[in-house]
Amino acid sequence: MEKILIFGAICPFWASFRQPQTVNVHVTYPIPPPSTLYGMLNAARGKPQDWNADRDNWQISLIVESKGTFLETFSKIFKPARKDRGKDGLFDRTILMRQKLVKVHYTIYLKTDESLLVEAQQALNSPHWPLYLGESDDVVDIVNPRIVECQPEEVLQVHSIIPGFVEGGQLVKVPTHFIEPSKKQFQGRVSYTNTREQWQMHQQFYSIPPEGESVALSEPHLAYPIEGRNIIFNGDFGEN
Repeated sequence: MEKILIFGAICPFWASFRQPQTVNVHVTYPIPPPSTLYGMLNAARGKPQDWNADRDNWQISLIVESKGTFLETFSKIFKPARKDRGKDGLFDRTILMRQKLVKVHYTIYLKTDESLLVEAQQALNSPHWPLYLGESDDVVDIVNPRIVECQPEEVLQVHSIIPGFVEGGQLVKVPTHFIEPSKKQFQGRVSYTNTREQWQMHQQFYSIPPEGESVALSEPHLAYPIEGRNIIFNGDFGEN
């Protein structure tokens, strides 16, 4: 038997999972990417920003309980003016359009070593930092973190997001993780710790089943039957 950590993630107001390449129009992904969920987990555990030492030890999956309501907002923000414009010390104003999802709800599944699962469960019950899902004002409620035992088995119906293309699901390409640039590569230039654009982004396609439903696979694949629903993780898809 294997152990899986499960918890609910409910955003009581809104959430926005910004695509990193967007600038003045912040386009949101329809689900929180694995990199976002890993970052939230690290905040709960009290890890510093951009810490990723045990990233490869975790497998993450989720079910969309409620996809929320889509809306777009306009905000006026301030940013430092460029010195070459003769405005040193002043601020420019810019209009920002941000896509948001209102009242989303997900069930998150984490698979790793048992000791890390216990650590994560304790951290989610009593997080070190305030938890957000997406941007810094996207507060999230964590519901009932619990560890269950289950045995993977071959299935034809899957309820969680699925790596790759599956007919009947919404296809989306999201970041799975970021690779930190080496210090040596940027020595004598801009500080790599403060320049997110210089991190290398790795992405993956996922198929998202319709809200509250499952999708049918063309052939049996290993999945975890958990509380009446079948869950697939990255490392399990395609195994027989």
